Amino acid sequence: MKLQRRRKNLFKIPIFVFFGVLVLGLAVVFGLFHIRQADVIGNEFYSAEEIKKMVMSDSLAENSIYLTWKYSDGNVGEDMPFLSGVEVSMVSPYHVQIRVYEKTIAGYLMYSGSRVYFDTDGKVVEVSAQERDNVVPFSGISISQPQVKEDLPVSDEQFLKNITEAAGYIQQSSTRPDEAHYDDKQDLILYFGSNRVLMGGASYMEEKFSKLEQILPNMEGLSGTLHMEVYAPGTSTFSFTSGERGEEEEELIINIGKESSEEGEEAESEAAAESEAAPEGGGYVEDPSRITTDADGNQIYTDPNGNVTSNMDMPYLGDDGQIITDGYGYIDPYTGAYILN
Repeated sequence: MKLQRRRKNLFKIPIFVFFGVLVLGLAVVFGLFHIRQADVIGNEFYSAEEIKKMVMSDSLAENSIYLTWKYSDGNVGEDMPFLSGVEVSMVSPYHVQIRVYEKTIAGYLMYSGSRVYFDTDGKVVEVSAQERDNVVPFSGISISQPQVKEDLPVSDEQFLKNITEAAGYIQQSSTRPDEAHYDDKQDLILYFGSNRVLMGGASYMEEKFSKLEQILPNMEGLSGTLHMEVYAPGTSTFSFTSGERGEEEEELIINIGKESSEEGEEAESEAAAESEAAPEGGGYVEDPSRITTDADGNQIYTDPNGNVTSNMDMPYLGDDGQIITDGYGYIDPYTGAYILN
């Protein structure tokens, strides 16, 4: 009997040793490798705290061994649609570095009091009340109920393509507008401080943004509307109507060839001087003899150089009483639009 008991005790020793080593190992793993410091890099739109909260969301995620294993393939879960990848590296047993690859947030729309953030592919990446830094608001776009990871619910697919393309050009630009707005014709309008830029339809949008990059420095200190809605390759002169966001008072021409801010200030001073010298009405000289009526009963105005316009809603000529032209086209004296010859 004593011999049997002694043998049973001998069998118990390895079991106790095994469990002792197991407990000690677990204590080391969950104690020594418990994360006490996590650094987040690569984030632009989302804060480090938001990233850590979502990356380290499950019960074992505070363990550095587990966390590095979990994201070893770089994939992210469906609960983080705003990220394209996550990498976790162990700096020390209790210190990890979390590198995230955010999807580019191209802009946001307001819907039922929430911000609908979308990427450059037009996919919804977040719907929340949270305001993200450096994200341009878009307005004038009607959408239905948005769903994360789905396309922006815009009824017109071509319009959605136009929106995402414009948003992509804005992202590439060195100067972000305060707001991007689409009017009822789906024409794009950009707002920069007290200025607005009429970009028009989707045609030549890339070229328009390229020209705008060159023009914007010359608009510092000005307040009014830059007309780029009618554009053709080779155009280098655009109409600028002074006045708070399009309230027309005077008109000058902005050339993209200007390179220094001193030239821009000089042009503004000259425009101001011309405005003071011009007769009331911005230089418009009404000459009834130049207004005729066509067969359909529409009034037509012909200036001394033979330029013709049929838009009689808002009369405006240069200070010399003639329609402004650059040889390739002319500035419509009633709308400020650039019209090709």
